[in-house]
Amino acid sequence: MPLFTAPPAPHMARFVAPHRETLAQRLARAATPADRRVRSLLETWFLRLPEAAQTDVRSRLWERDRRLALAAFWELYLHELLLRLGYEPTPHPILRAAGARPDFLAVGQGGSLYVEALIHGPPTELWRAERRLYPILDVLHEFACSGWFLRLGRVEYGYSTPPLRDLRLVITEWLESLTPESDEARLEWCRNGWTIELRATRSLPASAAALPSQEAVPATSLRTLTSKLQAKAKRYRALDFPLLLALCISRPLAETTLTESLPRIVATLPSWVVGILVASGLDPWTIATTPLRLVRREDAALLSIDFFAALERIGARQLTPELLVIDEPGRIFDLWPHWPAAPLAHDADST
Repeated sequence: MPLFTAPPAPHMARFVAPHRETLAQRLARAATPADRRVRSLLETWFLRLPEAAQTDVRSRLWERDRRLALAAFWELYLHELLLRLGYEPTPHPILRAAGARPDFLAVGQGGSLYVEALIHGPPTELWRAERRLYPILDVLHEFACSGWFLRLGRVEYGYSTPPLRDLRLVITEWLESLTPESDEARLEWCRNGWTIELRATRSLPASAAALPSQEAVPATSLRTLTSKLQAKAKRYRALDFPLLLALCISRPLAETTLTESLPRIVATLPSWVVGILVASGLDPWTIATTPLRLVRREDAALLSIDFFAALERIGARQLTPELLVIDEPGRIFDLWPHWPAAPLAHDADST
C-alpha cells in the first residue's frame, strides 16, 4: 500500500490552489523535483512502518486538517529516527495496565523507553482566521495567468464575508492600469470592515507564500504548551519504562525561547518523564534543516543517558549537561544539507 497515489490519480494530477492543497495532495501530484524527493523519502520511511500502523498514518496524512496531517508525519519521522538511532520501535505497544498507550516502545541495547508524540499547532482562532481568507485567496488565484503574481500582505479581518465580486473588479481594474514598465505594485482594499494589502510582482518571489506571513508563536503560548505536556504526561503514570515526550511545533519558536524555556518546562513534568525531544518548525520539506533538541531531566533514569549517547554519535552538540542540539539532522537520514533542493557538487562528500 503506497503512502501516496502512485501514479497520481487524474483528479490529483490537476492543479489545486496552493492554499487549499493538502500536504498529501501536493506530494501525490509531486510537480517539482523537490516534491518528488520528499515524496520518495516518505514512501521509503512508510514501507518501514509495521503494516498495522500504516493504515492509521496514511489516513491521517490525507486529512484536510493540517494539524492531523502534521501529527501523522511526525509519527512517521519519529519511527525512522528511532530506527536510525539503533532502537526497535513498536507503534502503540500493548501495556499490562489498561488505559492510554504511548505512540512507541523503543527497545535498545542500553535499555528501553516509551515515546509519546505531540504537536503544538496554531491556536484554533488562528486556524479559523486562516480559513476565512480562503475565498479571498480563491479570487487571487483566478489571476494566476494574468502575468502578475499576487500575494496578500497585511490583513485586517471584517465581521462578515468580504464582497468578492467587488474585490475581483477592483483587482482587474488595478492590474489593467499598471504600465508594462511596472515590475511591482501595491493596492489597499477596504470593504465591510476588511482591510487587505495586495502585492503584485512580475516574477515569482523566492519566498512567495499563499498566506500572509505570521509572527512567531508568542511567548504567552508557552503556558499553554506547558499545560499540554503536563496533561499528556499524567496519562502515563504506570509504565514499565521511562517516557520521552516528542514535541513538534508547527511554527518556529525563537532560539533563545527554546533554550531558556525547555529546561524549565521539563522540570515541571512528572518524574517518569525523562525529557522532551523538540523539533520547531518541522515539515516534510525541512527534514534536513530543522534542528532537533533534547532536554533531559537532571534526575532522569540512567537509560536516558544511552539515548543521549545515541544522539551524540550522530553529531549532537551538548550545550549544557541537560541540553543536546542536532544542528544538521539531514545527516541522520543520509540527506545532503540543502535537501530537497538539487544536490551541489560537494554535497556528495558531506553526507
